[in-house]
Amino acid sequence: MNRLSAIHVPRPARLFVPSLLALACVVPAVAQKFDASNWGKNTAGVTLAAHEGSRDHTDRGTVLWYNLIGKGFPDGTVYNLWRMLPGKSPEVLIKGVSFDQRGVLVCSGKPGFCSGQEPDDPVNLKTTAALGEEKHMAVISGDGKSAGFADAVPFPIEATDKGCKLSVVRMSAQADVMLARASGLKPNQGITVAKRYGYETGSGKYTAGPDGTWESVVSTQNAMQPSGKATISVEGGSCLVSVTFDYGPESNKPQ
Repeated sequence: MNRLSAIHVPRPARLFVPSLLALACVVPAVAQKFDASNWGKNTAGVTLAAHEGSRDHTDRGTVLWYNLIGKGFPDGTVYNLWRMLPGKSPEVLIKGVSFDQRGVLVCSGKPGFCSGQEPDDPVNLKTTAALGEEKHMAVISGDGKSAGFADAVPFPIEATDKGCKLSVVRMSAQADVMLARASGLKPNQGITVAKRYGYETGSGKYTAGPDGTWESVVSTQNAMQPSGKATISVEGGSCLVSVTFDYGPESNKPQ
């Protein structure tokens, strides 16, 4: 998987548009543990959002930049920035982060907090991504009492039809394990889910939830054809949504 790194660059003239030409220093990751079962559970009253900045198209893929915006985090608290890669345990990316008056995640430079190139230097996240790859980020206090989580799918694999939507997100680098999500269905509606990996096919009957959504992990790790085209479709009532994507070693290329 393409890795998410944290980079400090001089504060841009416009908020959330970091200069890709500036010299940058990578902040080393710090090895710590976190209970992955609690990932995604925001503390009451706390929200965290990923704000995408400029995209730089290079011969090695599109370089993406993000800033994190927090609300409801107690002031004066030392936080850590975490990430979680698919199939991996959560890990700390930067220790000692905080939020400025606008809610932007920064390195304040104050005692006990991380330092950038100037006071309250925004933490700019630099990464690349493959199709259907989801970035998982979190800001958590040292005592674990305040936590916010943010996700971003820069290049989604999705389709819509008559108010229904189907999206798939990678849970493995080779896209042989995917999380499929459908929405816009009728409450408790019966649906048919079909999948094809290479020349192997299968289908099953399921029921949408009371909110008209359906979600399931689709795994074909033991497929006889190790790479090729895959298709997942959901049909229910008047809706038929279908997505097609590449799987296998060559599918994990930055866009």
